[in-house]
Amino acid sequence: MGETISILRCLGNWNTIVEKKKYKLKLATINIDWFKKSKELKNKILNEIRKQELDFLIVNENIENFSFDKSYFVYNSKSIPTNKIFQHLDYGKYLNGFKPIRTSIYSKYESIQELKTLDSYTSVCHKFQVQEKIICIYATIIGTWGIKFQEEIARNELDNFKADSQNLLSVNENFFICGDFNTSFIENEKRQLAKINSRAEIVEITDRLKICRATEMIEHCIDHIFISSNLNMIGSNEITTFLDDDILKDSPHKGICLKFNFQ
Repeated sequence: MGETISILRCLGNWNTIVEKKKYKLKLATINIDWFKKSKELKNKILNEIRKQELDFLIVNENIENFSFDKSYFVYNSKSIPTNKIFQHLDYGKYLNGFKPIRTSIYSKYESIQELKTLDSYTSVCHKFQVQEKIICIYATIIGTWGIKFQEEIARNELDNFKADSQNLLSVNENFFICGDFNTSFIENEKRQLAKINSRAEIVEITDRLKICRATEMIEHCIDHIFISSNLNMIGSNEITTFLDDDILKDSPHKGICLKFNFQ
């Protein structure tokens, strides 16, 4: 989007006033627990997502055929094998043949570049052009087994999150980080991956990289959206939630939405 130029004549002189147009995007993240829901709940989830009128949606614990709107581009992490046990689970049997995708990005905008992540089964990252801005969306899970297997699995996912954030942010200043972190950032809430100290570890790396934890003050929230310092400086944001009150039947998961206004 270009600039709007107003030309005013004042005291016999032409003065050019340049006013940049403002624009915004709406981004959300949700964990749908492999969409193992009743037909009624599936329809409610789809309808609530449509009501958000999103530019981007990150879906964790997804299945390949999940769709709320055929007009969106879809960018998936590598599908989990279904013909063998993978990290303690036979996904083929567990999901009755549906193809498991740990993380997906649904986008109104076509990707201009896929960026490499350390764990392609768990994370996905793409670059997009939104109006005249180039943005990067990195989506992942920390703790794919929840509180189980923290030392064996979640620690690697946390280390990958930290390394990916540092590597990707070094070459992409307009950066969103989204997903299921299995961690609340409210001190008196116990929900975190305690054996790997996930709360303190995530706070340390995001503070060091000057990443804004935009969703950290939402109560009973383990799904998050973070934004880079550059985005935080050039825009403003508003956080809302949807599918609250354990509607998903997977407490404490809920839909987390960020409205971002470029200034």
